[in-house]
Amino acid sequence: MKNLKKWSDVSLFTKIMIGFVLGIIVGLVFKEKATSLKFLGTILTRLLTMVVAPLVLGLLICAAADVKDFKTLGKIGGLTLGIFLGGTAIAVAIGLVLCNIMQIGAGFVIESQLAYDAKEIPSIMDTLMNIIPTNPFQSLAEQNLLQIIFFSLLLGFALIGISEKGEPVLNFFRAWTEAWKEITNIVLEFTPIGVFGLMADIVGKYGLDVMLPFLKTIGACYLTCFLFTIFVQGGVMAGLIGHISPLKFFATMKEAMLFVFATCSSVATIPLNLKCTKKLGVSDKIADFVIPFGAVMNMNGTAIYEAVAVVFASQVFGIHLTVTQQIMVMITAVLASVGTAGIPGSGLVMLTIVLNAVNLPLETIGLLAGIDRILNMARVIPNIVGDAATAVVVAKLEGELHPENGSAETV
Repeated sequence: MKNLKKWSDVSLFTKIMIGFVLGIIVGLVFKEKATSLKFLGTILTRLLTMVVAPLVLGLLICAAADVKDFKTLGKIGGLTLGIFLGGTAIAVAIGLVLCNIMQIGAGFVIESQLAYDAKEIPSIMDTLMNIIPTNPFQSLAEQNLLQIIFFSLLLGFALIGISEKGEPVLNFFRAWTEAWKEITNIVLEFTPIGVFGLMADIVGKYGLDVMLPFLKTIGACYLTCFLFTIFVQGGVMAGLIGHISPLKFFATMKEAMLFVFATCSSVATIPLNLKCTKKLGVSDKIADFVIPFGAVMNMNGTAIYEAVAVVFASQVFGIHLTVTQQIMVMITAVLASVGTAGIPGSGLVMLTIVLNAVNLPLETIGLLAGIDRILNMARVIPNIVGDAATAVVVAKLEGELHPENGSAETV
């Protein structure tokens, strides 16, 4: 009993870290046999997938109701989207500069070009139309977060619009949200075990050799994500604008960062990211809107990956990219980050769009497929940290940031 009590007193970050390290050790020791532990990671991702749609539904209905008027929500939404797009543009610019300096594809010899069947790119009009659900219940069943965001905000406003008549339904969704928060807290207790299974499977399957191929490309992606996360998101957004110490910011965000690094799922990290963001002192009203919205719309890390892939492709295939073409890459990546929001495999669709924009071979996707998981582990961190940093900035500008009121118990 004493040991159980001691374990319950350990912070979630420490528990996740223990599972993370043990998973790597087991993967190295047992190799292919360790892949049998993959089911633990599958259980975790299924549990988190289970809570995301109903939690986002309740959070955004209540967030819209709490804001109370369309003008205020429009201001918060516009500000949030503007920060997302600005951050994405800066991320792509940093990625392009670093990758050109590092010459990540220079001297690389392609033994075979892998063909890739490119996905059909949705038009802007189709993307806009797909935001509007024809059946909200189907959107929930299919986990289409962009559609869930749309009808949740609409329903929240409708409930405020009918005033007293809407109170019973609004109270139901408030209770619904609290119930799913509690379910989320229960699910998060399984996180260390799930992370253990995920890491044992990855290391057991690929070994540490998976880090060796395309080392410069991996290094460029990780370095860009690191610099952008530390200096732009932590230093400028949280520090200069939010007046929160970058050290405090990252110390608070460490659980969400480690979790998303292991799972590679920004969406699955929504509950934990909410917990960390509110611990920073961001009000429920802002956090409950920005974090779910950002999980779908904010693609800082993915945009960095697009920049890395484009420079890699141009140098591997011996195609010179002019400054104008690289600016086109930046613009296209920013626009694609919005246009592909909510689409399954959006990172893949984004890369297809960006490669087509500067006439680079789509075979690049096949060449990078072998290290995609390693690259993905880096690029998801700026995505979720960017959501939190944006929430801090919006809350600061709206007078909704109160670091002294932050609570680790809030989801």
